[in-house]
Amino acid sequence: MSRSIHSALAVCALVLAPAFAQDAAPPPAPESNAKQGEPAAPVRPTVVAVDVEGHRRYTAKQLADALGQKVGSALDPNAISRGLKTLWQVFHVRVDHVQYREVEGGLRLLLSVTELPVDLEPRFIGNSEIDTETLRKWALLGDKSELYLYQSARVKQRLVEGYRREGFYFADVEVRVREPGATPATENVLPDVIFEIREGPQVRVKDVIIKGNHSMPDTGMLFWAGGLTKLANTDLDGPWLFNWKGSKFVEDELQADLLAMRQVYRDRGFLDAVVELESLDFHSDRSGVEIYIVIDEGRPYTVSKLAIRAVTLEVDPKSKERVDKPAELLFPESELLELCKSKVGERFESNRQLGDLAELKRYYGERGYLAHPSLAGHDPWEFLDPELVFDDEKHTVAVTYKIAQGRKRFIREVMFRGAKHTRDRVVRREIGVLPGEMADSKEISKSLSRLYSTNYFLDEMTPEDHKDPTYQFIPTEDPDWVDLEYLVEEGRVVNFMIQAAVDSNSGLFGRLSLSMRNFDATNTPDHWPEVFGDIYDKEAFHGAGQLLNFEISPGTEIDYYRVRFVEPDLFGTQFNRYGLELEFLRRTSTSADFYTEERTDRRIEIGREFGRELWAGIGYTNQILDITDIEAPLTGIVDPLGTTVPAGIFEQEGESSLIGAIFDVRYRNVDTTLNTREGVTVSWKNGVYGGPLGGDYQYYKSDIDFDWIIPLGPPDQDAPPGFRLSAGLGFSDAFGDSTDVPYTERFFLGGRTTLRGFEYRGVGPNFNGEPIGGETSINATAQLHYPLYSVVQPGSYRSVEMFYAVLFADAGVLDPDPYQLDFDELRASVGFGFGMARPLPLILNFGFPIREGDGDSTEVLSFSISYMSF
Repeated sequence: MSRSIHSALAVCALVLAPAFAQDAAPPPAPESNAKQGEPAAPVRPTVVAVDVEGHRRYTAKQLADALGQKVGSALDPNAISRGLKTLWQVFHVRVDHVQYREVEGGLRLLLSVTELPVDLEPRFIGNSEIDTETLRKWALLGDKSELYLYQSARVKQRLVEGYRREGFYFADVEVRVREPGATPATENVLPDVIFEIREGPQVRVKDVIIKGNHSMPDTGMLFWAGGLTKLANTDLDGPWLFNWKGSKFVEDELQADLLAMRQVYRDRGFLDAVVELESLDFHSDRSGVEIYIVIDEGRPYTVSKLAIRAVTLEVDPKSKERVDKPAELLFPESELLELCKSKVGERFESNRQLGDLAELKRYYGERGYLAHPSLAGHDPWEFLDPELVFDDEKHTVAVTYKIAQGRKRFIREVMFRGAKHTRDRVVRREIGVLPGEMADSKEISKSLSRLYSTNYFLDEMTPEDHKDPTYQFIPTEDPDWVDLEYLVEEGRVVNFMIQAAVDSNSGLFGRLSLSMRNFDATNTPDHWPEVFGDIYDKEAFHGAGQLLNFEISPGTEIDYYRVRFVEPDLFGTQFNRYGLELEFLRRTSTSADFYTEERTDRRIEIGREFGRELWAGIGYTNQILDITDIEAPLTGIVDPLGTTVPAGIFEQEGESSLIGAIFDVRYRNVDTTLNTREGVTVSWKNGVYGGPLGGDYQYYKSDIDFDWIIPLGPPDQDAPPGFRLSAGLGFSDAFGDSTDVPYTERFFLGGRTTLRGFEYRGVGPNFNGEPIGGETSINATAQLHYPLYSVVQPGSYRSVEMFYAVLFADAGVLDPDPYQLDFDELRASVGFGFGMARPLPLILNFGFPIREGDGDSTEVLSFSISYMSF
């Protein structure tokens, strides 16, 4: 053996020794053939062959190739080391020995391998409730995944866990393996793995009995429910209206419920409370279980002291950790303590601390002391972990809030990123904070809500790929000044919607709508043949914040088509702006049952903003009415169908015109116009018809509507429960040559939107069973809105409700005379409803009249169901 081969083999042996044993002793150390004073350079031998023994499933060539040592090339210890890992990780082949011997021309390697036993198609027997495809998913096996015997224990555990998740508490799995080579006939047969399953019954929770929850007893049901389990939002429950079998008994969910109950007690000041599982009482057939939970509440802790301390944060040069040092409060402590919900002598509760954090953050933020992730490392306002000193004997807690107040910030610039095709003034007019002003976090957030409410930066088609508007602060060289940057992503240019719906007010109808909500009438395309591509690329008819809308809606009771154009900033003033609205509407209605109304309305209105919340507008409307198909030929005469109709409708038979001046005022102070969670809206609509303007009737009409939404959840909750108070007051009167307000222009109540429990326009006073309408109207609604299920909106962290429930009380009065209200004619109803916000908008209201009049038309169910395709 040459010295060079000896040298290479020695190096190879040293490299490969940790990985496997060698049958042959390593060759002696080579003699150096280097020149005197120079290190020896070993020459690696050439590998002339790689042989494999012990293989069964794989060919020798497959395993030799996987080794990575090329035949005809120099011995490569690194490649062989990697190859040994590949053989194990990919082929599940263990290399027991490596033999090498010198042959003519180089080195011959021999790998002695053991292939791990594998079953190409493991079997499942005994399963009846769970199909085999589901079992394979639980086991993480594909349709034809092979199973190595050493993986059997893990697969068994996965199967048991899967069964337990489905409520099969007593499920068990046994692994049976037929090893190869047990008999001469099976010597070359692959092992056979069988998972023998004993499912047992699916266990349902029949009752959860809690003992000792004296301070939080469970009361009520559904959204009237209260108490410990409601607060803890537990998963396990016995049979009830929407799950008459009871919850599936899952032990992990039970442990999670116990943990949630303990946390509820901690959050409400019962720091010593103990919540434990007492017993599980299974039925004789093991299909049901009663869960017994025992609670020792202990005494609640109260706040013995409440203080607020200011600190400054510095980084310790040695430990590199932040340390706080005392500082002086910028505002009187007494003023800050007044904001806090936590009070001395009251219970120590974590949700009150969260409320205190929100109030203090709001207070400082409105005064320029900002708390925002983009200011991390730049001295932001920060609420640190409070100092809590407990007295176990007195059950009290001394609480000290620690605040890093940061510094007062001012806005240097307001910038926008992402509004590439939208004019700068369009987005800038929604922002209420200007360069040079103090950074008011409340106004900054309201500005963001206004940007969101424009709809210019939303995309309902692909919300998972679209980001909602947000903002960030960019520090400047002066630490007291920051740049405010709003980040937006432009949504779809054209909204095309096809809708099919059925409504208890309007019957069955369809709707085709084409809308451009960031339209620009002056931005015409450079090349008209390419107009559609330019519109899609936002290069034409886009960016000025205008609205252009076309609608066509055929229906069983109402048909209409409408064209509407809105310019919200007619003169480009951005603030206190003037707006223009043009509308053309053609509408045919048979919803009044005893006549057909065809109305053509041409309207123009110019309005002006006064600040951010108040808007007023004046305009002109020219309407043509055509009343036909009146069922009764004469007042009070019964027609062959047995119906009579009010006299007022005969005065309008045929074609007539309504020409008038309109004056509208709107006040709106809400958190966001889309999915409003809090705020007040008031609208006052007025019209004077006839007189010097012309037309066939002379009358005026005024209508005031009030809507107040009050959230009942925490201020940072995206889909909180809420209370809604709504009211409407309307009056009208004829003047000049007209003696009465036209029948079609009177006020009516009843239906899904005004007085549930009564049919649409089904509230009297009545004439022979038909409503005569009112020249004076008042109505009110009190409604509790409770989300039942919410999801996180794709592409954001915002929760949006999917299902909700409502409780409501409606009332109203119609009076046929102007400026009169006869409360003996009061109608009232109470009820409940359910709704689905998405993906299929659905509203079901069940109203029950508690006060009705002669001839009223009632209905328990009012509804609206629609299907939309974009």
